[in-house]
Amino acid sequence: MAICIFMPEHVKMLKQIAFDDKKQKKPQLDEQELEEIGFVVMDSLNYTLPIKVTIWQDGFFQALTGIVDKVDMLMKYILFESDEGKRIIMIEEITGVERV
Repeated sequence: MAICIFMPEHVKMLKQIAFDDKKQKKPQLDEQELEEIGFVVMDSLNYTLPIKVTIWQDGFFQALTGIVDKVDMLMKYILFESDEGKRIIMIEEITGVERV
């Protein structure tokens, strides 16, 4: 009977490989999708309408629901207010938005 012993470095490496396997590629948005995102974001800003923003960071998607508080086109970010508080979201991280 063989006994397998894993060193802590091996366990860490195996966990990292499993974690990396779950990562997803960032989708490439076309011009029409970017335009629609812009319309929904500006509606939220101008009319205090709640929206759901899907962002991509380091291979993982996250959905946030809240209201756009500010759009800074020069620095390319939005200030987003949700139940968790205010958060800066870089425009390049946004992969989708929808009205709620």
